[in-house]
Amino acid sequence: MRLSNTVLVQVLSSCLSTGLFLWLCLSLVYDYVPYARIPSSKAVENQEVFHDQQQPIINTTPEHSPNTAHYVFILANVSADFSFAFSEVLSVYAASRYWQPEAIYLHTNAPAEALESARSGAAGKWTRLLFQVPRLHIIAVTVPTHAANGKEINLIEHKSDFVRVQALRDYGGVYPDFDVHPLRDVRVLRESGFHAVAERQQGENGEVNSGVFMNKPHSSMIELWSEGMHSAFTGDWSTHSNGALTVVCERLVASPPDVLIMERNAFAPGSWMRDDTIRLLEVHDDETSSLDMMTPDGHLPEYNEERT
Repeated sequence: MRLSNTVLVQVLSSCLSTGLFLWLCLSLVYDYVPYARIPSSKAVENQEVFHDQQQPIINTTPEHSPNTAHYVFILANVSADFSFAFSEVLSVYAASRYWQPEAIYLHTNAPAEALESARSGAAGKWTRLLFQVPRLHIIAVTVPTHAANGKEINLIEHKSDFVRVQALRDYGGVYPDFDVHPLRDVRVLRESGFHAVAERQQGENGEVNSGVFMNKPHSSMIELWSEGMHSAFTGDWSTHSNGALTVVCERLVASPPDVLIMERNAFAPGSWMRDDTIRLLEVHDDETSSLDMMTPDGHLPEYNEERT
């Protein structure tokens, strides 16, 4: 079974006016995903790679934030299924479709056996379709158990926080959570001249959100955050992530081009909160449905970047 482009465009095109991303907990052609270990920048010549065709794209000194996407999926139990929901696959598909990245890296601790089982469809149809996303690479990671300050890292979400920052520190690119759904290309931000771009999130304190950000490898923002999150880690939900990132970004924002902090309404005007979700998904009788504009051959209108 293949995921219909028409079905996916119906979902995405109805949301294109909301911003660069849709933040919501909710075509794929290639049949094989290479399984690879990305080496550190100091050991590129000794890289260990397991796949048939492509080499991982590694450029540690790019002019801009690289056109690569990094997702992180950590299993609490490595013997569990490597399984994805439709909404998570939709996020990866949207990144592939709108960003046209040189590579999409999925960092995980899932063993090779679980990956092969998932690729065969044993973990569900959406997971099998995930493996058909163009230029998707599965990257093996070692999951941290303790922060550098000695505190034990217990929550899977916190382990993911540390893995994502290390990946973006080494290789740069764009990091989206699986509940972040790209709606437009972010090239203008990647190539803006800023070494890192982040955004403020919903809430009175207006913290910088660690659920989506982009940077050049080893930029000042990612280096300071990578170091600071270890000392800031207490086991609290976001002290080391949003909290530490906010401190770093607000320190660097006065020294362009170190970091650009986007306002919430520019980057992601919605949120994960119930009211925002209802407002997005409820019936909008005052808006023309994209389905009403379907052509006789079954095509839907596409968003035109040049008209905005």
